[in-house]
Amino acid sequence: MTRNKIKFSHTKWLLPLWVLLIGSIVLYMIAHAVQQANSRHLRTLAELNAVTYGDNMIADLYAGISITDTLEQLLISTDGRIDKFDTIADRMMADYVQSIQLAPGGVVTDIYSTEGNEAGKIDLIHDKYRGETVKYSIANDALIIHGPFELEQRGHVLSIRNPVFLQDENGTPYFWGMTMVIIKVPDIFQHSADALTNFGY
Repeated sequence: MTRNKIKFSHTKWLLPLWVLLIGSIVLYMIAHAVQQANSRHLRTLAELNAVTYGDNMIADLYAGISITDTLEQLLISTDGRIDKFDTIADRMMADYVQSIQLAPGGVVTDIYSTEGNEAGKIDLIHDKYRGETVKYSIANDALIIHGPFELEQRGHVLSIRNPVFLQDENGTPYFWGMTMVIIKVPDIFQHSADALTNFGY
């Protein structure tokens, strides 16, 4: 075989190899770029999803606070009485609300709905688990969101407690009690966790 034929043979063999090698590199770069783009897309979707559901959770908490505020205004307007509490509370109920409660003097006396919540009628001020935060709430006239904690009767919850102060005949404020909403933790958080899980987080 002559020298020219050997060179031609090498050239004929190397050219497909170079094409294959360069093609493989290009394909790898394209696949890597596509994978990175997909990862960025999923991450962006997850972040947007977290923000959206985070906003929903905040909205649910504010809705619970609004219920306690509404009950407070009713108590102020009626000098500490709420007639037909069950009817009023029933119209305020939502999927994420486990119960709506009144605690005159810090003792829970009215709960809607009562089913499964009977154990909730307690003296909040002297309760070993709740007493400290309740006393702080009263002393500072501050709404408190307490929890999450596990109730004896059912699951984990957040408790929104709003201290109510009325005025006596001399215009002096006095502690009437508390309006309360118990929020179901699984309901308020689970849809967010599920959504993030669906995006691989």
